[in-house]
Amino acid sequence: MAPCPDVYVRLPHLDRLRLESFLDAHVTSWRESAAWLSENASDILRAGLSGSPSGETLYASPSSGVRDTGLSFVMLAFPRDSGVVLGVSVDLEPDEDAAMTMAEKWLVRLMRELGAPQGFVQAEEPPPLTEAEWQVEMARALSSRSGS
Repeated sequence: MAPCPDVYVRLPHLDRLRLESFLDAHVTSWRESAAWLSENASDILRAGLSGSPSGETLYASPSSGVRDTGLSFVMLAFPRDSGVVLGVSVDLEPDEDAAMTMAEKWLVRLMRELGAPQGFVQAEEPPPLTEAEWQVEMARALSSRSGS
């Protein structure tokens, strides 16, 4: 089975209002640990929302609170240096081509919703957790787009 396309956008600085708006829209009860697939989600969320860079990522799935049935996961990453990375993983149903089309639509949507200056789609990889990793993944995504 092909990997699910992941869509990531990065806010260069933690903007708590935008972050909470994103979470309210896409994850039910996101303030509760049960919404996330991590044993220490409350601690990670509390630290991240206070601006502590941790290098931690939280994942919500449809069984734990993702609102959109077309998504496999919603991701929230607190990089090791600064900012925040938000993402969604698009379900491959009904097929891979449709999933990539949907991923591109999600990219446009998230960039617009969050006012994110950058974003990309990649095949089922964890979010970049430093500015340097982000730049590498952005370059890779752009080169794969121009090569297709």
